[in-house]
Amino acid sequence: MSGRILFRADAFPAIGVGDLMSLINLSFYFKSDGWETIFMVKSYPAAIKLVEKYGLTAIFLDSKISINSEVIKINNVIAQQSIDLVFFEITENCLNEYHGITSDVYKACVSFDGQIPDDIDLVIDWDVNYSKFFQPEKYPETMFLLGPEYVILPKTFDIECINKRKRSFPPKKLLICMGGADEYNFTQKVTQKVVDLKSDIELIIILGSGYEFKKELMQYLATIKNRFTIKENISTMFEEYMGCDVAVGAGGLVSSELVATGTPAILIAIYEHQEARCEYFAKKKWATYLGTKEKWEIKANDILKADFCEVPGQFFNSKKIVKICNDFRKE
Repeated sequence: MSGRILFRADAFPAIGVGDLMSLINLSFYFKSDGWETIFMVKSYPAAIKLVEKYGLTAIFLDSKISINSEVIKINNVIAQQSIDLVFFEITENCLNEYHGITSDVYKACVSFDGQIPDDIDLVIDWDVNYSKFFQPEKYPETMFLLGPEYVILPKTFDIECINKRKRSFPPKKLLICMGGADEYNFTQKVTQKVVDLKSDIELIIILGSGYEFKKELMQYLATIKNRFTIKENISTMFEEYMGCDVAVGAGGLVSSELVATGTPAILIAIYEHQEARCEYFAKKKWATYLGTKEKWEIKANDILKADFCEVPGQFFNSKKIVKICNDFRKE
């Protein structure tokens, strides 16, 4: 099934890189089904890094562009590039502020606030509390995929490999992955807490494309005795998840990826909207939840007991999104 799809998302510290990264992950599913993909992003440094890292075809917008001007730009690209489907994940503004987007294309979006235009064909919300924001019966022409199982996971995740994975216990390698932007430098905060436990566990520290505290982190790491490895510009995190025995992660996209790979996960909710997701995963016994950014603490036993987190199996269902969009093309 061929077609052209325009993805519209951004990445910068205040919103993180998950919006754009989700659509990048999704684009690889579409490509394997024959779609051509184009991205439209504001020219924030984190977004530029991701576009370059994944070799995306991209159109950059001025970071201060008005919504009206952006709509004009989107419509021009739709006409000039013969776009069949536009896929939005915009959390900086409400999507229903984007008035006047042409009706000549199918429209899909990831939305977490319930503020959507009437002509959206497909809405995805993987937040645990989606029912607070969406009432599908008010949009009879729109298809909804609601619930944490519809988070967009990387296409590289290999279920067979996940089911066969083996880990050391007690754990020997701890992965620290606090999101692509890590606005509050929890990468260093978590590292310090783990080092303070006087454990000899090896640290694998992932720095995202939007991380801005590398200098301070390196100065601290020069003072510790633990073995550590810094990794940047990772094209796929799958091998990193599979290569560790336990991981500390933020409550955003990382948390779902950790759970999906059966990685013993210790989670911190950095933002309020992440709290319900972390609590949900903990209730399902898929992860250990330490608390919010204002109130959290990690103990040696948290690292040990994380090994007993259960694996959710076939809970996640990213491929359904592409199947629905392929069905749009058949109509």
